Amino acid sequence: MGWKDWFLRVSHSNEVQWGERKLFQCIRLSIADMHRNESLLIAASYFWSDTLNAFVFGHGPASPTLADVVMLTGLDVSSADSTHFFDTKPSAKVETHSIGG
Repeated sequence: MGWKDWFLRVSHSNEVQWGERKLFQCIRLSIADMHRNESLLIAASYFWSDTLNAFVFGHGPASPTLADVVMLTGLDVSSADSTHFFDTKPSAKVETHSIGG
């Protein structure tokens, strides 16, 4: 029994909870039957830099953006629930000392 079988078995009982947490769409995407363009993936991997986490072209690096995620997956990245993480204030204060000279 694999991931897809488990998901199909438990999805009905957890669909409401996963929907409230905006997870249901992500989980369903993980079992989607997507067709891959192997030659395009191979060509894109040639330009990927693990060091920069970006594609490196002749004109400079290019990173995938949230707009790219929306266009490719349809995931909701702009709702109020998905941005609350960035609204928190830092809990630690960094003390700095000025050096005269």
